[in-house]
Order: sequence, then C-alpha cells, then structure tokens
Amino acid sequence: MKMKRFFYMTVLVVAVASVFVSCKDSYDDTIVNLKIAITGELNARAAYLAFADKAAEEDYKHIANMFLAAAAAERIHAKSHNEILKKLGEPEYTPTLDTPTVNSTALNIKAAIDCEVMEFTMIYPGFIATAKKEKCQEAVESFTLANLAEESHEYFFSAANKEVLDDSSVPAVFFVCERCGGMFTISFSKCGICQADTEKQYYIPLVFDAR
Repeated sequence: MKMKRFFYMTVLVVAVASVFVSCKDSYDDTIVNLKIAITGELNARAAYLAFADKAAEEDYKHIANMFLAAAAAERIHAKSHNEILKKLGEPEYTPTLDTPTVNSTALNIKAAIDCEVMEFTMIYPGFIATAKKEKCQEAVESFTLANLAEESHEYFFSAANKEVLDDSSVPAVFFVCERCGGMFTISFSKCGICQADTEKQYYIPLVFDAR
C-alpha cells in the first residue's frame, strides 16, 4: 500500500491547492478531481479484492467478506463519479491502476484504515470545497456521499483492527447501498446515508453473506 499512500499524499496536495483556486465558470478543477477520485476508488477496490483473497487464505472468512463488500462500495463511488464526468461532457474515465501491495490480513486492515481516514478527512473535503466554488452541485453530491460512505467503511475496518484478529467478532453479513456505497449490517428500505428509498427508487442493497 506504500504506492497507494504516496498517491493519496499527492492527491492531498492537489485537493488543498484547488480549494484556493478562484471561482470561475468552468468545471476544470472539478473534472480533474473527479478523475483523481475515480483512480483512488478503483485502486482501493483492487486492493480490497486482493485483501479479501489474503484473508480467505488465512481463514478469516468474515474479514474476507467485509473486504468484498468494501470493494463493491468503491466501485459504486467510481461509477457515480464517472456519471458526473459524462454529464460535464467528458468521456468515461478508465485509469491505469497500481498493483496492490498485500501483506498479512492484520496489516492489510491497518492500511485500509489509513486510506479511508485520509479520504474522508482530507481528500474528499477538498474536492467538495472546489466543486462548491465551481458551482457543480452534482459533483458536490457525488463527493459528499462517497465521503460519508468512506466513514462507514472505516468504522468496520477499525472494529476489526485488533492485536489478535478475531474473525467471529466481524459481522458475517454486510449490506451495501447501490447508490452511495454505504456499508451496513442490517437490511434497509431507506439508506441511512443517502436516504435512497429502495422501494420507490429501485435501489436494491447488495448482500455479502459469509455464513
């Protein structure tokens, strides 16, 4: 995850700098930020899929399932950001991804926590501020929902982050909102993050069941 951490530190510099860009009619900086966010989300997805394989190899069935749920959520974020790009007249963005660095499951959880915390405390707040300056409300919403969902991911990663991993303490079932990528341990008819009504808006929570 060292390359990924370097990538996010670079993104942080861009995000902070972009907050101070003067307000203008174009969405140039928001478009750049959407592409950076897509790259980050898809790199996270690739890392979490690799972490899930490692957890399964180490016989952490529930932790593997948690990583699979988080990987699906990151894909949802990337898709949402790409939809905004297309609305701004840009083609769908498909970045070149890093090869994930995989360690023990205990270390992988710590790396995942570090990345999630950086996303929702530093990266996305900067992107949101820039989108607001450029009056790109749809990007503000996409960034905000991803930001809130990343907090839910970090919550579960942190709960699993113990000196001696206990797979049985990790929930066996996760539900992921298809609109915002929020992770939950109970089924829902209305997402607690984006408020999407699954019956009225045809959002069906993704289910990851390790039982």
